[in-house]
Amino acid sequence: MLRLLLILLLACGAAAAQTFPSKPVRLIVPYPAGGSTDQMARMIAPRLSSALGQAVVVENQGGGATMIGTGAAARSPADGHTLLVTANVFAVNTLLHKAPSYKVEDFAPVAGIASYPYVLTVHPALPARSLAELVAFAKREPAKVNAVSLGPGGVTHLMNERFEALAGVKITDIHYRGSAPAITDLLSGQVQMYFDTVVTAMPQIRAGKLRALAVSVEERSPLLPEVPTFRESGYPGMTQRGWFGVFAPAATPRAVVERLNREVLAASAADEARARFERDGLERMAFTPEAFDAFIKEDLAPWARALKALNIQLE
Repeated sequence: MLRLLLILLLACGAAAAQTFPSKPVRLIVPYPAGGSTDQMARMIAPRLSSALGQAVVVENQGGGATMIGTGAAARSPADGHTLLVTANVFAVNTLLHKAPSYKVEDFAPVAGIASYPYVLTVHPALPARSLAELVAFAKREPAKVNAVSLGPGGVTHLMNERFEALAGVKITDIHYRGSAPAITDLLSGQVQMYFDTVVTAMPQIRAGKLRALAVSVEERSPLLPEVPTFRESGYPGMTQRGWFGVFAPAATPRAVVERLNREVLAASAADEARARFERDGLERMAFTPEAFDAFIKEDLAPWARALKALNIQLE
């Protein structure tokens, strides 16, 4: 009986793969338009559309620390026509919130797109040209250091909290719905610091409109060779990679997930994608669905330790 059931499931999956896609594919991005995750979705969408023979539409559903859009994707039909394009807050939220709108198990990992370092940037008017100088200034003038947070419980908020705890300083979080409005206020000096992704920070750093103090990966970024890592600067606990990836609802047929994995990896291997990754300091992720799942679990471990140490949990 069990063997017959397995045969039937495989047959259904194969049939689903043969008819997929039968209509336009939605890429739900749980952030407002213009941010780094949105940029990744819009980068792969044309290639996916060409490969699948259907329109691929990016749909921004920001808010709720990404849980509005992510929850909507989790509740979507598991047929491959609705996908989630998100970042590493996807898994962090399930630890952070007492009642998240989804569980990691609600999704089938499809493919990683790219990983990246965070870079701590400050407004040039801030009298800090190094991490040590920023810490010293924040201790002298705690009321004068405001930091971007992309919503309570978001990765930027948690990076702020980790930095405060490790450096022994107090900064004020200013919450935003997306990176685009946050950068606008950072450039105008209304906020002073931001744990940003290299994708969105590099143009402003290159233009001299922001100053980079440290990167969050193990080795210096080739794009910012003059900027030390947090580990070099005495804060190894700030070492953390971010990532972008694609997910489908958990019950999506295996054959459809495998097809989508191949097409996403092909899109991220295209010449224009590789050029963009090199330009923005991103590292392509060429994972099978199983390897991507293992990567997510490994990536979540330091966040779990940090949240436990900080004793942070949101309603």
